Amino acid sequence: MLEIEKKIGYKFRDPALMKLSLTHASSLKEKKTPGMDNQRLEFLGDAVLQLGVSHLLMDKYPEADEGELSFLRIGLVRKETLARVAVGLDIDKHVLVDSNLASMNSTGISSVAADAFEAVLGAVYLDGGWHEALAVIERVLGELPVPVGDLRGSKSALQELIQKKYQGEIPRYSVTTDPKAAEEERFVSKVYHRGEFLGEGMGRSKKRAQEDAAQKALEAMKGNE
Repeated sequence: MLEIEKKIGYKFRDPALMKLSLTHASSLKEKKTPGMDNQRLEFLGDAVLQLGVSHLLMDKYPEADEGELSFLRIGLVRKETLARVAVGLDIDKHVLVDSNLASMNSTGISSVAADAFEAVLGAVYLDGGWHEALAVIERVLGELPVPVGDLRGSKSALQELIQKKYQGEIPRYSVTTDPKAAEEERFVSKVYHRGEFLGEGMGRSKKRAQEDAAQKALEAMKGNE
């Protein structure tokens, strides 16, 4: 756990909070022992992360409007980004899980670690306050890189790329809704070109889901270059 403190640049005054942030519910169920898990801290940490990233983006892009800032924030707080951050902080090696989760593949345990990262942020907020939590977010997310595309949005960037390459053709989007999904993932969009699947995204609106799908498509296309 000391390694995580070093990497996030914050030393806990209350070590018990740090331990709690890394305690997945499955570890308590397996041992059949009473105690608290990190779910409440994860709930708090998600809100801290959203506010922290919003604050930093507003500082970095003073000319960006609400839609542009929302697009950038989506790229920074999505599960895949948080999983990479969590693994970089070695949270995947320290999160307490049951034997079944411990034997999961790297993708599965990374998802658990991503949730634990949010719990760690919640713990930092309770232990040291808002400014310490904001400082950790800024350190671990580095220089807040703009996702593939630009401030106009990935949908515009993808369309321009395909039009240029295929003489005016454009990508096509499908959008479905999942009423059981979390609010920020209610809409699901898939993007295609010439019948080929390019990417899938989610969001709290059709527009945001399409932007996320275009973002995934751009990332995939860049990776194949």
